[in-house]
Amino acid sequence: MTIILENISKSYDGNKVLENLNVEIEDGRCYAFVGPKGAGKTTALKIFMGMEKPDEGKVCRMGDYKYPTLQSAYVSQNGQLNLKKDAIWNVKKAHRWASKGRAVEELTRFIEPDRQCIPVSELSVPERRLVELVKALFTPADFIVLDSPFEGMDAGTKQKTIDYLLDIKGSRPLIIAQEDAEGLDFARKVCL
Repeated sequence: MTIILENISKSYDGNKVLENLNVEIEDGRCYAFVGPKGAGKTTALKIFMGMEKPDEGKVCRMGDYKYPTLQSAYVSQNGQLNLKKDAIWNVKKAHRWASKGRAVEELTRFIEPDRQCIPVSELSVPERRLVELVKALFTPADFIVLDSPFEGMDAGTKQKTIDYLLDIKGSRPLIIAQEDAEGLDFARKVCL
């Protein structure tokens, strides 16, 4: 299956953030939406997922798809964790079939077990981003869409996270938005 963003334009309060964006998102591929703050990366992701409508242009599906709607495993730029609850609780809430044991197993790849049981508000920014990623990947989804997923991570943690993403994504498209392309050599670049 291929999702095509064709001549996508979008403005907010008279400020054009996207103009004639053309991208084909194909199964099994990785994409990096790269550009400075305010370039329209988040807007492009939201239009791709159907969370926003473009002012101009269209989003088309080509090929085989089984369902009328498609689901995305999504990590937003601002995060969507319950800061009063711990990492395990947040990951388990991603899907009704998620077990505590599996949540702990996946979180332990990145976060020490004693840190998994404290309120998320007490975790560092990189740890919170890792909880967001693990939570998103617990969601049954057709696509993986990540907005600024590596915020605050050192080079080693970022590479470990990328390796994890590439291993777990399977044939699903992976779309990452960030300000620079550093460490994203595996992805097709879409400059915004």
